[in-house]
Amino acid sequence: MVAVPLDVVPYIRGVQLVLIGYNGYTKGSRFETDKMVRDEITRAVGRVRNHMQNIFDIQFRENQMTIARAAKQCMEECDYLIEDVKKAVSGMEHAFLSGQRSPSNRDLKKLIKHDHEVIDMVTKAVNIANSAENSLATGQDNPQQLILQTTQMVTSSKGFFGARANVLAGLRQKKVKK
Repeated sequence: MVAVPLDVVPYIRGVQLVLIGYNGYTKGSRFETDKMVRDEITRAVGRVRNHMQNIFDIQFRENQMTIARAAKQCMEECDYLIEDVKKAVSGMEHAFLSGQRSPSNRDLKKLIKHDHEVIDMVTKAVNIANSAENSLATGQDNPQQLILQTTQMVTSSKGFFGARANVLAGLRQKKVKK
């Protein structure tokens, strides 16, 4: 069993605040943990999309096309991220008699930290989207600016989630000794 490095415990605790049962990829629960992380990202991005759908519907009916277009663009970015998460490579099959090496503490540390950062980014996007919808209801702040910030955060999350494949790629091949 691979032990969890102590310096990633704060990241594990951070993810555990969002995901009950997250244990940092301990042996025997790696597929479940990976699925749990991906499901949480999808769920949070779905919340962002719902906020943007509400904004789009209201602004379209009020003939505020500039804000409606911005919300529509954000919804499309949400759809792209959700699709990327659903189609992303899963890692950590059992390495015994396979072409995949076992993850080291360093590999697990990188993956745990990466999961924490992606979930944190998506949570920030949810908060900004909520603020955007609230700004339309109250007339405070600039809703279009908040929508653009949400789009930017979702796009950044998409790129950062894509980097997860690089972390998992390190687990793919056993090093061939020559």
